Amino acid sequence: MRALILMIQFMTRYPIPMAVEFTAERFVQGMKWMPLVGLLVALPAAGGVVLADWLLGRELAAIVAVILLIGVTGGLHLDGLADSADGLFSYRSRERMLEIMRDSRLGVNGVIAVVLAILLKYLFLYAIAADGVVPAVLVAPVVGRMALVWHSASAQYARQERGIGDFVNQTGLMQAGSATLLSLLLVSGILFFGGVRLTLVPWLTLIFHLPPIALATGFAAYVNRRLGGITGDTIGASIELSELLCFFVALLIWKYWLV
Repeated sequence: MRALILMIQFMTRYPIPMAVEFTAERFVQGMKWMPLVGLLVALPAAGGVVLADWLLGRELAAIVAVILLIGVTGGLHLDGLADSADGLFSYRSRERMLEIMRDSRLGVNGVIAVVLAILLKYLFLYAIAADGVVPAVLVAPVVGRMALVWHSASAQYARQERGIGDFVNQTGLMQAGSATLLSLLLVSGILFFGGVRLTLVPWLTLIFHLPPIALATGFAAYVNRRLGGITGDTIGASIELSELLCFFVALLIWKYWLV
């Protein structure tokens, strides 16, 4: 339970008045709970999109959901996406790219990445059929946090220093498998209670999981080649990219399959 609380405190802005020591063992144990953390991130956005759709219409409901997803995390993962874009698209040496990613200042590539991520999330949510919006809002953060465990398990930490690398380097296939199992269960429940026919739930659950896993591991291989490993920023970027992919998959499912 302490590992779960640690992950909630680390990955969200929920005010949990409990001091939990940040240790490598507890961090690695907490990796399996990442999909549940994603669900906790998603719940306010799901409630917000339902209320806003009823009061204001779909256009504003979609942006309300995006804002709430950002607000619950404090923009932590968008910051990782921005820093990753600034570093990787600078096309400098490995050492210089890592320096750029650590720099707190935001560059042009980072701004472009953040704007595109927010815009695409809004457009995908706006375009998804009405009965698919809430399931999509709930599924994407769950699968996105599952994907980060695969990203972390696929490469070593790029920087040779103590810190988050001590925890990331101990994350492996066992943690990725546990997180995937929990994510499969949560997504199956979301789809079933979201009105999807029981016979379709297993297939759609797999469809929601396979592309983000491929993306997260492929992205890890890419940054490993460019940087010599992953970083906290690329972990955050893997969440944002996986969420975007989930929204796109949901759009295709509710447009061409669940009609």
